[in-house]
Amino acid sequence: MKYTKIIEGIRTIRDYKKEEVPNNLIEEIIDIKEDILTGRRDDLLITFIKDGQNIYSNLIGKAGYFGKMIEAPHYILISSRQFEGYVENSAYVMENIRLRAWDKGLGTCWLSIEDEKELCRILNINEEFIPISLIAIGYQYKGIFKTDTSSKSSRIGVEELIYYNQWDKPCTTDILETRGIMNILYYTRLAPSWGNLQPWRFILDNDKIILVIMDKDFQQKLDAGIIMLYFEKVAQEEGLLGKWKFDIIHTGKYNIPEGYKAIAYFEI
Repeated sequence: MKYTKIIEGIRTIRDYKKEEVPNNLIEEIIDIKEDILTGRRDDLLITFIKDGQNIYSNLIGKAGYFGKMIEAPHYILISSRQFEGYVENSAYVMENIRLRAWDKGLGTCWLSIEDEKELCRILNINEEFIPISLIAIGYQYKGIFKTDTSSKSSRIGVEELIYYNQWDKPCTTDILETRGIMNILYYTRLAPSWGNLQPWRFILDNDKIILVIMDKDFQQKLDAGIIMLYFEKVAQEEGLLGKWKFDIIHTGKYNIPEGYKAIAYFEI
């Protein structure tokens, strides 16, 4: 599958047909093998919730899209053991599942987990795993009673997304073109984020791209994992076969303001 094409087309879907998705299609979509951001594959637990119609009422108040539970034929939950980058890793994998689902004609919607312990109880999740990311999944309903009229949210421009050597120092299109990352950033900026806050920025430092994220709460870690996926997959299609590396990056070197944190780098 071609990631750039899917990234341009994918939308959040909140209205679903009651029709079930074949098991073999779901299995193909969630079979990520070793395609993870960090850690080990065994540290992830991917749970397919087949009976969405019955579980829907139980999830009201425990999960939802801006406080409202989305009714769908199925749901997918990713839980994880704790390790460095486990939240970002879970988001990376889940967003990849969303892109794979869209490629197969399925719609999805991110759902916030409001009551972690109760969700574990309802779904019988092993206590060594922490629920991190949850989506609704199914065939999009396009009938006359459709209420989901959402379009793709606006995004910041490429030159607003990345700085050169230091925070707030502009990185021109000439520099980006010369370094071969203009096209990568064009598609990376389309990554979804909670409330469309787009809480990320990059800094180009010689042969490294530094990822800076708003250091606010759990949600921004999920957003970080999503944009790391977009950058990495588009970079691979452009011939850059690197991987993100988590590291302690001193914010003072780059004049990163309070409220933001540099968490990882990608070598180009």
